[in-house]
Amino acid sequence: MKKRIAIIVVIIAIILICALFVIRKSFALDNNVKDIKYYDNLIENQKVATILLNEKTVSRKTNKKEIMEYDSKIKNVKDANNKTLEDTDLIKTGDYITVNNEDYIVVLYGDVNKDGSICDIEDIMIVKNNYSDNREVDSIERLAANLVNDDVLDTQDIARMIKIYLGLLGEDLTTKIPENYLDFETEGDKEPGKDDENPGEDDNKPEEKPGPQEDTPVVKHGKLSVNGTNIVDKNGENFQIRGVSTHGLQWYPQYVNQEAFTYMRDEWGINAIRLAMYSDPNVGYTKSLHEIVKNGVEYAKNAGIYVIIDWHILSDGNPNINKSSAIEFFREMTSNYKDYDNVIYEICNEPNGDVQWERDIKPYAQDLIKEIRNIDTDAIIVVGTPTWSQDVDIVAKSPITGFDNIMYTLHFYAATHKEYLRQKAYTALTSSLPIFVTEFGICDASGNGVIDINEANTWIDFLNENNISWMCWNLSNKNESSSILKNTDKTTGWTKEELSEEGKWLLEVLKK
Repeated sequence: MKKRIAIIVVIIAIILICALFVIRKSFALDNNVKDIKYYDNLIENQKVATILLNEKTVSRKTNKKEIMEYDSKIKNVKDANNKTLEDTDLIKTGDYITVNNEDYIVVLYGDVNKDGSICDIEDIMIVKNNYSDNREVDSIERLAANLVNDDVLDTQDIARMIKIYLGLLGEDLTTKIPENYLDFETEGDKEPGKDDENPGEDDNKPEEKPGPQEDTPVVKHGKLSVNGTNIVDKNGENFQIRGVSTHGLQWYPQYVNQEAFTYMRDEWGINAIRLAMYSDPNVGYTKSLHEIVKNGVEYAKNAGIYVIIDWHILSDGNPNINKSSAIEFFREMTSNYKDYDNVIYEICNEPNGDVQWERDIKPYAQDLIKEIRNIDTDAIIVVGTPTWSQDVDIVAKSPITGFDNIMYTLHFYAATHKEYLRQKAYTALTSSLPIFVTEFGICDASGNGVIDINEANTWIDFLNENNISWMCWNLSNKNESSSILKNTDKTTGWTKEELSEEGKWLLEVLKK
């Protein structure tokens, strides 16, 4: 009897081993699969389909880094039971799915406990317990919890999850996918003209990174400097920066991408992009935004356009409130980009409130400039001015001395700021103060009021006649009149119909 039981146990063990082998083999794919973070804890060569949560739609990113809607672009999606999935079906972290006959495991960002719910209390507690060494997350949970996309799960991830849970971010939940991340692709993702008869032919070739083309603005004009009131290029010729500013990177990071920057250079004619990183932790500043800025700088470099790194003081009013964070930030940025020819530093967007030039802004700027010059000796630095960067005439009476390549910010919104502000600018110019309009709009100062095309044209004529560089606010689809985009979720390749009234005006101005 004992012998018979032993034989049965052995048979059962063999069956279980075979079953495990079949299950493992069903998700073990070819050896050309690239590694991703924490990949070593997954089944060997297992593909991971990283799913992002849009406001209403489950989406995913393709190898082309464009968001594709689940219900229209991903075909033949089935669950582990071979059931065809619809866009209304619940997808959870850890689910096995089949897409176009390829097997994947799902990671839904924010769904750490694998229940399909995003950033709920249980998800937050898992990350907290992992951080406190009370619980060790597995590799799939780690991918789902790593919202900041660095190498550790820490308080930044916890804070982001809490903000998402409380609805404080004001944005959809997305996170940067690692560059070496392998995603599944559909037939619609294949490049036109690609020879389908030789699959895998280029699998072992390194990914080509785009670089500046021969006729890009940076290649032609090189590193910029300040001469009198003018920006001049590497040949000493007057040069005017003309471009667009992003909205707050904490709200609209999706527009910081290579395709958008290159598209705007080629189709719109911009020669610069401004990366607006809000400096106030109460409205979303975290160190995780530094990575978006770094990505933006690289995209601008690849496109051969100039880039303004903007410490976007606004709600924090006095630049000294977050001065220590500003110093830390610009030390990091200058250490990375001291040898780049296309980088400009803007150290305080719009000082406002009970803030004075001599008492508050000038001492702050002097300290920041010293910190920057310790590392980057010659990049252009733009300093904000009082009253939301309007009082350039006051600054002209007592500019910062002892440093080269310093400029001063003037901001206007055409329906509010008219001839009186141009007179302030004219006074500053006649006093030899170099001015840079790092932000303007053609509506009123609220950013969401009436548009004044005639006054906007008067402003642009004034700026062009005086070789004053300018950046238009803002590259987003926010429902306000200062947004350049309208009624579109596209992150590049916009048609004229997808531009707002300001966007259409801007396009005409850039073409001149």
